[in-house]
Amino acid sequence: MTSTIAGAARASEETGAAAQVLASASVLSRQSEHLSAEVARFLGTVRVA
Repeated sequence: MTSTIAGAARASEETGAAAQVLASASVLSRQSEHLSAEVARFLGTVRVA
């Protein structure tokens, strides 16, 4: 019984960690898209100048 509870607790912690990794990856993806757009805008401005 104790090992079952410990296994469930460990699985719960791993699920939480996976959710945090997914959330962080989503944030990084959005930031990357934003940075890419900013760089494209900057390069467009440099080309015009």
